[in-house]
Formats: sequence, structure tokens, C-alpha cells
Amino acid sequence: MKTRIQPHLRVGEGDVEKHVVITGNPDRVPVIASRMKDPEEVSRYRGLVTYRAYTPKGTPVTISGTGMGVASTHICIEELAKLDCEVIIRLGSCGGIDPSVKTGDVVVPTACVRDERASLNYAPMEYPAVATPRWFFALYESISKLLPRERVHSGINWTSDIYYVNPALNQLDLWTRAKVKSVEMESSLLFTFAQTRGLEAAAILSCDGNLHGAQKTEQASEDEETGEQDPLLVEAIAKSLDALVNAIDMMEESK
Repeated sequence: MKTRIQPHLRVGEGDVEKHVVITGNPDRVPVIASRMKDPEEVSRYRGLVTYRAYTPKGTPVTISGTGMGVASTHICIEELAKLDCEVIIRLGSCGGIDPSVKTGDVVVPTACVRDERASLNYAPMEYPAVATPRWFFALYESISKLLPRERVHSGINWTSDIYYVNPALNQLDLWTRAKVKSVEMESSLLFTFAQTRGLEAAAILSCDGNLHGAQKTEQASEDEETGEQDPLLVEAIAKSLDALVNAIDMMEESK
């Protein structure tokens, strides 16, 4: 019988491993787990899905879907941390801001602009949202071996809690001038939470379009291969997962 059951993820004592991978899309959780060994569903509740699987070298990993944005991510990472995880890596998608970041590219953020309010629950806005350096380097080194150099980027990511931006309030030009690489909706919360809780965190993000060019937007039909259906993005997500798994094993071996 499970004990210490968390109210939203419905995971309990013994369900959460030291290494956790989070992803926004709950449908992606079993797909991620299936690319590792011995995948098993641990819990499924309120659209939130959690699996356990093992890297090729046998490291157990928890994979959990958070839903979109900082509000639901905040709930999930709190509940995962209460069950003693130590490392949380976000495997997700982003939009490019720098013109060099195109569909199918991968961004490994060094840090994030905190343009969301959930992380204020953990530290004031002056507090930087920074990836754990050793995990940033492990992910960046690993993905650089799997994709051409021009498709791999590092730098500052803009985390916003708004997807459909009011054009009158759009800050895209500001962050473009500031040389920000990408935009998404979760990583600054994760980085701030982890640092203030004594955990480690990083992110690896696959680009689904560029805000100055081809973007993920309404499709003319289901047959259109754009956004998440773009073959380059599908490849980037698969390679990012391979890089993440390799990084976990590499970090375990280095102990």
C-alpha cells in the first residue's frame, strides 16, 4: 500500500527516483519512458502522468508530465521534491527568438528571464534563475555529439506565463535586442525552485518555430507537417532525449 500520497500526482513513498525528467505534454511521458528500459506507469490522475524507466546503464529515472506553464509545473515539482528527488531536468519545447534558432534546433539554457510570477513564491525577482552548471555542461556536451553544431545553442531563455501575447504589450523586440535565445513557459520557475531548495536542475529544449519567422500556429489541416508535427522537431526531441539519458549515465559514472 502506498504511503505519503501526493494530492495531484498521486505518487507516494518509493515512487520518485533521484533523477526526474519533467515534460509539459503528458502524452509524451510514455513515449519518453519507452525509449528507456523497463518502462512502467506509476500514476495517472487529473491528466498528470508519471512513469519509471531505466537508462541503458541501469539508472532509475522518474518521468512526469507537468502540463503547460508555471502554475501546474509548480504543483508537480513541489510534490516530486517532497518525495526526495535530487535532480529535475526539463525536456521540452521552445520558440526561437534569436534568428539563428530555427525549427528542429535545440537550446540548452544557461539561465532564464523570470517573466512569470510563480517563482516569486521562492525568491524575489532580483534572484537569478540559473541552471545547475554541471548539468548544463553535461546536456550541452551530450546533444552536441548528436546534432550538427549549427543546430545546438546555449544562452538565456525567456520564461513567460503568457502564450497568446497582447500585441500592445509584446516584449519580443526587447528580448531580441538583449540576445535572448528562446522562449517557453516553465524553466525559470524550475531553476529558481531547485536552487532555493538545494536541488539541481537544467533544461533541454527543442525549437518548434521562431517568433521572427515560421512559428507554431494554426494548421490549415491535420496533414500539415508544421509545429509539433515537423520532422525536424520530431528528430530534435528524440535526440534531446538521447542526450539527456546519456548525460544522466555520464554524471552517475563520474561520481
